[in-house]
Amino acid sequence: MSRVAKLQFGRVLVCIVLFVTTYAAGQDDSSSRHLVAGYISSRQYSEALEHVEELIQAHSGDASLWTLQGVALDGLGRTAESLASFDHALLIDSAYLPALEGASQTAYLHHDPKAMQYVTRLLTADHQNKVAHAMAGVLYYDRHDCPQSIIHFRESEDTVYRSSNALSEFTDCLLEKGAATEATEALSRGLDQNTASTQIRYNLAVAELADHNPTKAIEVLSSLPRPDDSDFLNLLAEAYVEAERPDDAFRTLEDAITLKPDEERNYLDLAILCLEHNKEDLAVSVSSTGITKIPAAASLYLIRGMAYAQLAQYVDAERDFQAAARIEPDQPHSTIAMSLLFSDRNQIDKEKDLLLHQIKVTPNDAVTNYLLADLFMRQGAEPGQPAFAQAKTYLARSLKSKPASAEAQVLMCELLEEEGDLEGALDHSEAALKLDPTNREALYRSFIILQKLHRKQEASDALSRLRAVLEHGLKKGGASGQMKIDPAPKQE
Repeated sequence: MSRVAKLQFGRVLVCIVLFVTTYAAGQDDSSSRHLVAGYISSRQYSEALEHVEELIQAHSGDASLWTLQGVALDGLGRTAESLASFDHALLIDSAYLPALEGASQTAYLHHDPKAMQYVTRLLTADHQNKVAHAMAGVLYYDRHDCPQSIIHFRESEDTVYRSSNALSEFTDCLLEKGAATEATEALSRGLDQNTASTQIRYNLAVAELADHNPTKAIEVLSSLPRPDDSDFLNLLAEAYVEAERPDDAFRTLEDAITLKPDEERNYLDLAILCLEHNKEDLAVSVSSTGITKIPAAASLYLIRGMAYAQLAQYVDAERDFQAAARIEPDQPHSTIAMSLLFSDRNQIDKEKDLLLHQIKVTPNDAVTNYLLADLFMRQGAEPGQPAFAQAKTYLARSLKSKPASAEAQVLMCELLEEEGDLEGALDHSEAALKLDPTNREALYRSFIILQKLHRKQEASDALSRLRAVLEHGLKKGGASGQMKIDPAPKQE
């Protein structure tokens, strides 16, 4: 384990040794205390334990001796007894810092459930303890509490940079909270202090991509002598794609396949890249090669089916979607792909049967529920009909599973508007606009509903927002992909 506390273990020993030396000055057992401290410093834990037990018999109310015993027991791997000894020291003096530090670090390193309790008590007694803040940052990260983790990692100052794992956890939380620039700064500093760390280098590239700096990500990854790790190559390919260098991305993913021919992701990434650049035949070829190597790769059947669908080879597409569904019957992806295929071909009955079967297998899947609701509405379900009520139930389940879906919010707006619940419909259109401020359907429906509610000013505002979105789209479309040519000179 390369976490902060392991790197800082000597700090607790130094504190205890210094305390014992100071405390023992002028006492009759001073030499015995020094002897115990010396054994601990040289990691002769059995000898240290033997001598400290003799001292405890004579001074059972001395918190420092119980603390020394805790350190010795921990050195021998007797974790439960070590923590019990620290606890005894804390019964004698609840704010005794060496015991709090020893207990915190021992519990932390051995993943004891009480680690957070000890660290919290230590920070209460010594709020400036940087190692304790670093340990707290890791413990909160393990609890998936990024806000608290970030606070403590920041308070740990330089300590977090002494462990690549702790730094990775800190910056992972920063990325989760949208602080990509701070993450890149922290990882750059970490890389300056540990230039040989491939982990920090990889994570820095991830952060640079999250911060929309693909060129910097490429520089970070390319500074290695030819990467021989497929994770690096996949990330490098992603950076090339974002930097609009597709040829380099193709080459890099081909290198990843050569390096790891049995790794599913390499074929999948390359096939997806082919589809994104309208190379459907190549996508079929790549995914077919991957299927030969990895016959149970459902994702490769799925992506090949998508390529066949784009080539209008629907029989082949349906066959691959069915193969993917057989491999992963509990996953809705293949069903969703087939549903969209049937929808494009206007095969409503097939689409409905497929989705109704899938909903029995994955009743809470957001996309399957949304597609069923949409299908019922496309079939003409109206308020008061069982089909309409069923569509509303499916859609409510979809939103419960994934509320951050602008499409589902807009569809619920449509259903409620048809039922005459204008206020409820408006709530969902506004929710859609919070997720996607440029959603034309949501803007249009907001305008119509506000008009019906006689909220003229708000309706006017919604119309202005819709107009701005439409104008932006027209300008963008007009400028895209067209050469600017000066008009020909007039003939004299």
